Amino acid sequence: MENTLLSVVIPSCNRQKYLISIVHTLLRETEAEIVVSDNSDQPLSLDVLRDFGAGSRVVYVHHSERLSVVENFERAARLATGDYMIFIGDDDCVGPDIEEIVRWAQRQKIDAVVSYSDRFIANYFWPGVVSKYFGDGYAGRMFVAPFTGAAWPLDTRQAIIAAANRPGSGLGSMARAYHGLVSRELVGRVIDKYGRLFGGVSPDIFSATLLTHEAHKAYVVDFPFVIPGASPSSTAGEGAARQDIDGLKKREHITRFGDGLQWDQRVPEFYSSVTVWSYSHQQALDLLGDKALVVNFPRLYLKCLLQYRAHRTEVRVACQHWLQSRSVAELLWGGARGFCGELKLQVKRVWFRFVTPP
Repeated sequence: MENTLLSVVIPSCNRQKYLISIVHTLLRETEAEIVVSDNSDQPLSLDVLRDFGAGSRVVYVHHSERLSVVENFERAARLATGDYMIFIGDDDCVGPDIEEIVRWAQRQKIDAVVSYSDRFIANYFWPGVVSKYFGDGYAGRMFVAPFTGAAWPLDTRQAIIAAANRPGSGLGSMARAYHGLVSRELVGRVIDKYGRLFGGVSPDIFSATLLTHEAHKAYVVDFPFVIPGASPSSTAGEGAARQDIDGLKKREHITRFGDGLQWDQRVPEFYSSVTVWSYSHQQALDLLGDKALVVNFPRLYLKCLLQYRAHRTEVRVACQHWLQSRSVAELLWGGARGFCGELKLQVKRVWFRFVTPP
């Protein structure tokens, strides 16, 4: 496709039931190029691909070899031809008027647009999702929080600092390819400078760190142009049921990286959203070459101790490694500040969940 305005890029793996529904929705509701990099055990059937009209607006490639999530994202990026792109999961979707937002960004020479920070504006829970607090009360429902449509420029350095200070708590306001709009020009700058867009073991926060650092003009738009989804087999779905904890080397997510993966010894070595994100975040920060930009490790240790008590040994080992180049005073001061930050964050989460439901 020539002069494609927007590419919606979907790296997928063994969730084709959701993928098929999402592609049909995108075909119906947008004019975007739809790129699918599929690493499922089996490719989509020819009948399904014909139904999509694959080869016109739908670019579908099946990779038979076993890929890591990072490599699948990287291959998907190479297939996209749009002036702007947005990566979504195979159980996510885009929101209304996304192409109007792209046209606005193009006119204003904005190279990254963020929709949400700490709280989704709109999100969908697929049937079968079970919540720790609400059982199946979320299943098959979409939630929409109030939004204004306002837009404001993003302080990119402050966004990086804020996210690093809250390890494992999300992207904050950082620019992003996953669930955010980024220009092809910005993606090219990142790849030219760092050799890749995705890395670590969690492609979203790794790429967000590099994109935010290299963005010339980034904006936040308080509008749901992306709709995150949670299916029973997704990370978000597992998190809702609190089934996202495991030994690091036991998870297929990690084993797909092979023996070449060198874990950062400062990060507790067990599988959780907090540790995986913190490892990937620090991997990206290391590439920036700015010693002032570093994950808040004392807060990471405190967070792990509070949320994952069964992994106290791994936390202690990581903390001891960090202390080889730091002081106990820094640990105590960072832990105290981290406790206040975590307390504030948990109060906000409870407020959002129980007091101000969407």
